[in-house]
Amino acid sequence: MTEALVSRAWIRATLLAGVAMLLGVLAARHPSYALAVAAVLVVTLLAFLAPVTHMTILLALTAIVPYSVADAYHVGGGGTGNSGLQVSDLFLLTGFLRAALILPRLRLSRRQLTTVALVAIACAFTLFQAWQGLRAHQPLSEVGAEFRALGGGFAFALIAMTALADRGAQPRVAKALGVLGLAVGLFGIAQWFAGTSFNGTDFGVRAGVSLTSGGVGQLQGGLFAFPVAVVLCTAVLASGTLKDGRARLFVVGVLVLNLVSLLLTFERTAWVATIAAILVVGIRLRPGRRIRMALILAVCCIIGVSTLAVVSPSTFQTAEQRLLSIGQYKTDPSVRYRSVESGFVLAKIRAKPLLGWGLGDTIYWGQPWNDVPPSAESYTHVGYLWLAWHEGLLGAAVLILLLALSAAWPGRARGGSMVDAVRNGAQAALLALLIMNVTFPVFHQGSQADYTMGFLIAYCALPVIARQVRSPARDAGRAEAAVATAA
Repeated sequence: MTEALVSRAWIRATLLAGVAMLLGVLAARHPSYALAVAAVLVVTLLAFLAPVTHMTILLALTAIVPYSVADAYHVGGGGTGNSGLQVSDLFLLTGFLRAALILPRLRLSRRQLTTVALVAIACAFTLFQAWQGLRAHQPLSEVGAEFRALGGGFAFALIAMTALADRGAQPRVAKALGVLGLAVGLFGIAQWFAGTSFNGTDFGVRAGVSLTSGGVGQLQGGLFAFPVAVVLCTAVLASGTLKDGRARLFVVGVLVLNLVSLLLTFERTAWVATIAAILVVGIRLRPGRRIRMALILAVCCIIGVSTLAVVSPSTFQTAEQRLLSIGQYKTDPSVRYRSVESGFVLAKIRAKPLLGWGLGDTIYWGQPWNDVPPSAESYTHVGYLWLAWHEGLLGAAVLILLLALSAAWPGRARGGSMVDAVRNGAQAALLALLIMNVTFPVFHQGSQADYTMGFLIAYCALPVIARQVRSPARDAGRAEAAVATAA
C-alpha cells in the first residue's frame, strides 16, 4: 500500500514537472498561447478539486455579468456580436468533462434519473434546432448564442447535480449561495448609481419609466436574479434553521439589498412573480413559520422602502405610480407592441408548429405608430412563444415539463433542515421565473437565466425522505398479529 502511494505521488510530480516544462517552452515562444493553456489547466483542476467553487463562479458569470459585457470579451469570432468562446464557456466545458466522468458512477434517485433523461432530450432538441438554423443560413453568432443559452444553461443542471452529490457539499453550497446573493444585490445597487454603460457597452439601467410622471430609469441588469435571491432568502429565514445571529443578519442584509434592486427594476411582472413565489413558500410552512415569514418580510420591506424614500423620494413616487399602473393595461403602450409582436410570432408557429424554425430565426416587423421602422428580430417578449417558435412545440413541451416537474416535486429533502429550506425556495423561485416568462423571454440568450434555472432544477431533484420509514420491530409485530389472526 505504501509503495503504491509513493508510486502515485511520484507519477503526479513527474507529470506536473513535465507540464511546467512544456508551459515554460511555450511561454518563451508564444506567451499568449501559454497563458491560454495555463488558464484551461487551472479551470480544469478547479472543476475536479473544488467543484462547488467552480459551479459558483459559473453562476456568477451568468447571473451577474451582463451578456453584452461577456460578449465583448471573447476568444475568436472577430469583434463584439460575432461567434466566439466566452469565459463562461471554459467553465461550462470543464464542468461537462467532470460530469461525464462522475455522473455515470452516481447512484441517482428516481427523480434525478427523470431529470437527467429530460435534460438529455431537451439538449438533443436544441442541438437539432441549431443544425436547422445553420441549414437555413442563419448567422453563426446568433445560433451559437441561443445554443449557449438553451443547451448550455439546461445542461448545467448535470454539472450542478454532480457538484451537489459530493460529500459535504451542501454546507459549502449554502455559503456560496449567500455570497452570490450578496454580490447580486450589491451589483444591482452599483448599476443604479453607476449609469447605463460600461466601456461603451449598454447595460444596467434603461432610461425612462413608462406610465410614471418622473421615472428616470429601470434597472435591467440582474432582472431575473433579484427574484430568485429574494425568494431563497425568504425561505431560509422563514424556516428557522439559522441559529447564529450573525448568519441571520447576513441573510437579512442580502434580502434587503435584493428587495431594493427588485424595486428599482420597476417591472410589474417581476414584482407579481416574486409575491406569488413567496406565497407558495408560505403555504408550505407550518402556521407558526408563516407568521415568522410575514414579520421578516414586513421588517425588510420597511427598512428598504424607508431608506429609498429618504435617499430618493422621487424614486419612491415612481415605484408607487408604476404599481398603480397595473390597472391601465388598456392604455399601456407596451401591451400594444407586445400584441403586434406576438401576432408575427404566432404566424411563424402556425407555419411550422411541431419542429419550429430553428435557432437564430427572425421575424420582420416594426411599430409605425411609434415611428419605429421594420427590422429583423429574433427577440420576442413572450417567452413561451419564443420557445415554441425556435424549438417547436415538441422541444418546448420537454422543457416546460422539466421545469414544471422540478417546481412540483413533493417531499422533504434529505440533508437537514437547511437543505430542505433551500430546496423549497428553489422550487418557488422556478415558479417565479415561469411567471416572468409570460412578459420577458427567460430562455433568450440575453437574460442568461437558463444557467440559474439549471442549478435550481438540480437542487429540486435532490433525494427526499421516504414518507414512511418502517422499523424491524414494527414489521415483526405486524407479522405476529397476522399469524395470530390466521390461527
